[in-house]
Amino acid sequence: MANMAPPSPGPLPPPDFASRDLPVEEIPNGARLIRIHRRDLDPLFFGSTGSNRFDDPTTSYGVCYLATTLEGAFAETCLRSVGARFVAMSFLEARSFSEVKVTAPLRLVSLHGPGLAQIGATGAVTSGPHAVAQRWSQAIHDHPRAPDGIAYRSNHDNGEICVALFEHVSAHLEPAVPPQPMTQDRDRLAKLLARYKVGLG
Repeated sequence: MANMAPPSPGPLPPPDFASRDLPVEEIPNGARLIRIHRRDLDPLFFGSTGSNRFDDPTTSYGVCYLATTLEGAFAETCLRSVGARFVAMSFLEARSFSEVKVTAPLRLVSLHGPGLAQIGATGAVTSGPHAVAQRWSQAIHDHPRAPDGIAYRSNHDNGEICVALFEHVSAHLEPAVPPQPMTQDRDRLAKLLARYKVGLG
């Protein structure tokens, strides 16, 4: 008889996680990160609602989500409805595009590539239930090496790297340009829609 057990939601941090070496990658001083965010929120908003993938499950620290490219930010923020062929114009009108400058090197734990096996994780951590990812966020945040956040592949374009930064790095980030409405630069928006073969709804 076929095994009808439900699939595992993903591995949790191993008991010896605090003693493991972390796979760390660095974002250098001067680098630019991209954020697409609600227009009523600051570009450097660190949320603690528990509703996003790497939010702290105890809401004791905030997390800011960005990407290394505009494409990664768009995929992670605007393509959450799996299989949808359209992005609602009202959704885009309510959001802004921001560039954020890194003013001191940031050390991020690599939750992708060989870094997964090194710390006992799998790709399910970044694509499965938020409750699992949040347990990893908490374990990484509390690790003795005190990393600054997490680097992971976008769940909607795994060729793009996104970052979840912990609130203690807020002093090492600054807006590079004023936020721009997502619908302001129509050429930029058209290229993003064409890349992902989605239209405006």
